[in-house]
Amino acid sequence: MREDRGRFAGVRDSRVLIYWPHGLGDWTHLGAIVELLEPSNRYAIARFGDDYGSIMEGNPHVLALHSGVRSPGDGAASGARHLGLDLRRLIGRSADLVLPAPLDAEAIAFAPDVLVWTDYPETEGRTAFPFHTKARNLARLLVRKERLATFDLSQPLRNTIDFAPPARTQQRLDERLAEFAAPGTRLGVLSRAGITAARKNWGDGTEARDFVDAMRREDGRWRFISMDDEDARDGVAGFRALFAGLDEPFARLYKALAARAALFVGVPAGPLHVTMARGGVPVVGLWLAHHPDWYDEPNPAAIHLVGRHVRERGFDRRLASTTKPPSLQHRLEYLDSHGVPAGVVVETARQILASS
Repeated sequence: MREDRGRFAGVRDSRVLIYWPHGLGDWTHLGAIVELLEPSNRYAIARFGDDYGSIMEGNPHVLALHSGVRSPGDGAASGARHLGLDLRRLIGRSADLVLPAPLDAEAIAFAPDVLVWTDYPETEGRTAFPFHTKARNLARLLVRKERLATFDLSQPLRNTIDFAPPARTQQRLDERLAEFAAPGTRLGVLSRAGITAARKNWGDGTEARDFVDAMRREDGRWRFISMDDEDARDGVAGFRALFAGLDEPFARLYKALAARAALFVGVPAGPLHVTMARGGVPVVGLWLAHHPDWYDEPNPAAIHLVGRHVRERGFDRRLASTTKPPSLQHRLEYLDSHGVPAGVVVETARQILASS
């Protein structure tokens, strides 16, 4: 089934396999939807790419299946592109799945009788409260109206992801982290670039370097992990360079890293969305081409810096922003510049750290 044909919301007493070939941010946002789904069903979820799929490990509402493929893809390399399915032909009829090992054993053990695959449409701020975010809009399509009415959608949706990594993963990451950031240091995470659109990236790296230098001049205890593996130097280490040898899926390792972070600074990409949903880490969001009202539930430990381009395009005047109640407002600062100067990020980091 697809999300847009009106059938899935009526499915009950079934074993549902969610095929979810989407990015880490989309996996994270799904964590706020699965609790809303029909409770008489049982749910499992899969994609080719355990780097992302591991974010759902331990979720009480959905069973994460493992593909055995670490890097995200569509399964073509295993001869099973999109499980042998065509999204356009999912119209509620029976279908045969192509399941390579080890996904075959896990899927057969779960024994699904319904599969749902959504292309997860982008709303770009055009849907009104309470369906103003990409995830909430999808919930409108997947959940019966009567059931949605039982939830207080004027409050932030609770994310059901288990953000606690396995103890062994945490221990291994801590041991490797100690080689770079000894006990007593303050650990920051930088995510300057995403993989979907270059226009949302934080410049060419110059501002990020200036930010790190300013933070370390102010307090020499700061160490930073770059999610982009850029500019490895004194006080900065790349995530992949530091942790690649641990041989564990990315999302599982990131949970362990977030447990040690004292600050996150980044653009709207997977690490930002995970950190926002997790809570407990001061966040400075950098928005140069999109608007936070389109995606994340509000986080009291986050301040979002929004570049001038966003207002020039009128993104702040779309329904997602203008129809929200105060209970769902983000902490925003609109800038007069198209970019985000390092000095502004430093000042915002000071503010959020002081109040957290």
